[in-house]
Amino acid sequence: MYLVGIDISKYKHNCFVATDSGVPLKEFVFENNSEGFKLFHKALSELKQDQEIRIGLESTGHYGTNLKQFIVASGYTYLEFNPYLTHQFSKAMSLRRTKTDKVDAKTISNMLGSVDYKTLHTQFYHINELKQLVRDRDDILTNRSKTLVKLTNLLDIIFPEFKPFFNNKLGATAFFILKKYKSPVRISKLTMKDFDELKSKSKGKLTYPKFSRLKSLAKDTVGVQSDIYNKRTQALIKDYEYFDQSLDEIDQEIIHLFKETKTMLTTIPGLGIIQAATIYAEIGDIHLFSNPQKLIAYVGFDVSINQSGISEHRGKIVKRGSPLLRKAIWTYALPSLRFIPALNDYYHKKKAEGKHHKVALTHVCRKLIRMIYHIEYNHIVFDDREIK
Repeated sequence: MYLVGIDISKYKHNCFVATDSGVPLKEFVFENNSEGFKLFHKALSELKQDQEIRIGLESTGHYGTNLKQFIVASGYTYLEFNPYLTHQFSKAMSLRRTKTDKVDAKTISNMLGSVDYKTLHTQFYHINELKQLVRDRDDILTNRSKTLVKLTNLLDIIFPEFKPFFNNKLGATAFFILKKYKSPVRISKLTMKDFDELKSKSKGKLTYPKFSRLKSLAKDTVGVQSDIYNKRTQALIKDYEYFDQSLDEIDQEIIHLFKETKTMLTTIPGLGIIQAATIYAEIGDIHLFSNPQKLIAYVGFDVSINQSGISEHRGKIVKRGSPLLRKAIWTYALPSLRFIPALNDYYHKKKAEGKHHKVALTHVCRKLIRMIYHIEYNHIVFDDREIK
């Protein structure tokens, strides 16, 4: 058996090849391009093909995506390691504080001989494309939220009475007014023709008394009147609309791609399709997790334990793993209480034990993860009778 360890970086990759008995065979560097991939493939083809070839690399974000695709397309398999585990393994193997790309490649090669070689799921391409989409969606959502905060802050300067008039919610009617009339001065001069249009836009919610009230607020506003601020408001509205449209478009892409996957997550009551797609994409191949506790650790909901002698202290949750996956689970936890009676009972049981709301909800999250693991690992439909 051959153990091929690869340390991935942006422009080049270090490779270390050894036998399963630890005898070094090859050590080389290849570029992250076509010529480099040919060199890597040549090195593999020179090994005895009747022997098992294990390839290992660290999870390094997008830098290794092309190489992983090349490995699969070339008929090989690979195993990804968590960089934290690689670091801990390296520390256990040597007391020297040496960290180089060559050492990392050798460490990964050594690890391959000491772990179960659970390789990639056949839906690799769909999973990675979906993961890219859900992460891009999260970025868009974050940018949209930041833009809304900037817009709100600017309105506090030029027209502080505007947002409270709309109960502190900038909906479609509020955006229409800001975009079309641009300033408090113009809003104060609205006509009956404008009222008819706004009444239609608001589906009758903006009555004439409210319309008159808005005009009065605009006329008597204490806000600063500035062309610069008004122009910035319009620019932020355009940015917000751009992110809003981008969100709609990427949601459609996610839904289209997610429908091509084989998952039972959509059978969970109250779990939206975007949330389900996010959880599915961020988990990846469920069979890489040998038990639910490992998935809980990957999500970042396991509890740190400090043990010494006969004393054992359980601390805070260890937020290590996928932040987006953790956020998706946490976001669904509260609504799940309405849709899944067993989880609702479990939550109130923890509350009765004196747990704080967030602590009790964290317990629900761990229960949810076990449930998700059971459904996906066994590929079965959700059944609340299975929740223990």
